Amino acid sequence: MLHGFGPINSSMGGAGSGIWLNDPIGALMFNPALMGGSEGTHVSISTEIFFDDPKFRVELDDGRFGRGNPSTEPGILPALAVTHRSPGSKWGFGFGLVAIAGFRTDNPEDPDSLLFSLPTDEPAGFGRIYTDHRVTKIPLAISYNVNDKLTLGLGLNAYIAELAIAPLPYEVIDIGGGVGYYPQGDGLVKSYAISVQPSFYYQATDQISIGGSLTTEQDFDNFEWNSTFANPLIQDGPEQFGRARMLEYGLDGPMIATVGVGVQVTDKTKVAVDVSWLRYDGVAGFGSPGGIVDGVVQPFGWDNVWAFKIGVEHQVSEKLTLRGGYNYSDIPIPSKNTLTATGAPAFFQHHISVGAGLKLTEHITANAGLYYVPKSTSTGPYLQPFADPIGTITESNSLLGAQVGLNFDF
Repeated sequence: MLHGFGPINSSMGGAGSGIWLNDPIGALMFNPALMGGSEGTHVSISTEIFFDDPKFRVELDDGRFGRGNPSTEPGILPALAVTHRSPGSKWGFGFGLVAIAGFRTDNPEDPDSLLFSLPTDEPAGFGRIYTDHRVTKIPLAISYNVNDKLTLGLGLNAYIAELAIAPLPYEVIDIGGGVGYYPQGDGLVKSYAISVQPSFYYQATDQISIGGSLTTEQDFDNFEWNSTFANPLIQDGPEQFGRARMLEYGLDGPMIATVGVGVQVTDKTKVAVDVSWLRYDGVAGFGSPGGIVDGVVQPFGWDNVWAFKIGVEHQVSEKLTLRGGYNYSDIPIPSKNTLTATGAPAFFQHHISVGAGLKLTEHITANAGLYYVPKSTSTGPYLQPFADPIGTITESNSLLGAQVGLNFDF
């Protein structure tokens, strides 16, 4: 899950659920009730580009070690949002299309890496590991101003997710000739889900406001792939190498609770402080035990996540606005599950962000944001099916991202 969405929200460290920042993307993501604090029509379009840098190292108890150097390429994430509340009206409306989450890796087969060696090698590896997961949120929201201070909001969110995992090690392994191969869930396949998002926004004083929302868990249908039996040592029978089979895997999205406080420090300076909680416990896929349990590889095995966010916006002049933010998030992957984080190495903890807005005309503002996530590292046991740990695996990742976009206000 991204720490923030669009150049305004991201440059504020993802904070802003308690104050209207002229940002329809951030409002529809974290608090649709914020539309009650706006007037007119607001349109925001943006694109994010990011670069990640995952690294892997396996060290066995007998002294052998190997590294993994996955192929990486820039990621591109679009965002679009529109909000409208007529002057004097109690009702606000919003719609969006926002890339919100995902992961990807592309680790080539490498006999010297240990982790990415073939299952016939000793110790047995997984071969090439390739993953690609993309989640897009389509929010449709309304808000209602109960009185001068309180606004209630409700979002109905549709989700489109795509997933590829190759090999897919969960519960399916083709054993023959004393060797186990995992089949391929390659090729992106789609699944869909919905959630509801009740929210509130309360203007406590002229300077202080609070707000928040609760997004329900996203229950996707199981992803399904056309695949084949993977073990080349099985040449006969119903599970012979190359015969067609279907694979499926369930991967849902977390419940998200967010609350925030906004402070209008001066006419030109705003401060936002937020806290978010993401519940992965019990969520299909992400909430699995993780590691290798009774010979079955359990991908992910994530813990619940707390995220603490703070952002500052200062209007330097009539045309220029500067922003800065910081976001601290728990790493969802416990160290004991480092091995099964290989397909989704989400070791992101400290998010440092800056941004700016430049008013081009009376109705158009250009916004830009930049963020950096320094490298975080986890070390856990290196496991084999039905065996004690034979070493350790260390994984790390970092991020560098930027957004550019335009806001139209009428």
